[in-house]
Amino acid sequence: MFPRDFEVDADAWPPLRTRVEAETLGGYSKYRKTLTPRFETVWRDIALGYAVLAAIVVAVGSVGGIVASLVAATLGAVGIGTSIAYLQLFIHEAAHANLAPRRRTSDWIANSFIAWQVGTSIAAYRAVHFDHHRHLGHARDGERSYVHPLTPRLIVEMLTGVHAVRIFLSRAQSPQPRSARSKLPLIRGAAIHVAILGTMLAFGAWPAVLAWGGGMTIVYPFLATLRPLLEHRPVRADALRPAQSGAVTRLFADGPLAKIFGGAGFSRHLLHHWEPQVSYTRLAELDAYLARTSLAPILDARRTTYVQAFRDILANDRGR
Repeated sequence: MFPRDFEVDADAWPPLRTRVEAETLGGYSKYRKTLTPRFETVWRDIALGYAVLAAIVVAVGSVGGIVASLVAATLGAVGIGTSIAYLQLFIHEAAHANLAPRRRTSDWIANSFIAWQVGTSIAAYRAVHFDHHRHLGHARDGERSYVHPLTPRLIVEMLTGVHAVRIFLSRAQSPQPRSARSKLPLIRGAAIHVAILGTMLAFGAWPAVLAWGGGMTIVYPFLATLRPLLEHRPVRADALRPAQSGAVTRLFADGPLAKIFGGAGFSRHLLHHWEPQVSYTRLAELDAYLARTSLAPILDARRTTYVQAFRDILANDRGR
């Protein structure tokens, strides 16, 4: 629980920052300026994601025999979808121009190595993501998968692709004008996927083709929908005034799951919403600093694990 005298929403950062500034005598602002991105860490993490993705494709594609190939394709779909979901997390870092020292270079890296996978551009994603920061929990939030109750039915719809199709159709019917240029990233992404699948077929790696298709159409959409739901969907036990916004932000414990499912800083999502421009490569340090201030009870109240958050939200939504 929050201290009894705590009167503001834990997601309302400005008053909290003022509070920390006062108790540190301006030290927080000075410390904040030292949290510059560690770009070599960013590039290493993206390279690792691609290395794992390539290794999975090669391993699955080299399996022989019908039964063994189908098993490999199924397991490979999980690995490929997870790898793509991990790599896609870095488009978020790119939205805040934290992939390279210069924003233009950061955008080029994002478009060249990340955005193509889902047929978008960093410019398009940035517009949607900034609305997420401005309107978290409200109708104008462009990233609102957390509004869907986490029920067994939704899980089945996510795993069968029904939910992904529903989202795609709703976006396609958006009243916002779409210029011919806005379709170029989608066309480019589709062309790259076709080229990848064609190369696999040329080498006779049909299990890898099945794995790529399953990873992109089922596993990746499932993970991409579930993650923000775990980050933002409130439950009755949340110690804040959630009815005003309909969303919360959480901190997730470190570990293998946090590094993959919550990579690129998503596992410390509350801190990202407090300080959007701080690179994920420095969020652990920011966490440690704020944990030594009067905000420690707030941070502790929001700490959980991905497994526990899933259980809590599932139980809460099933009980409605």
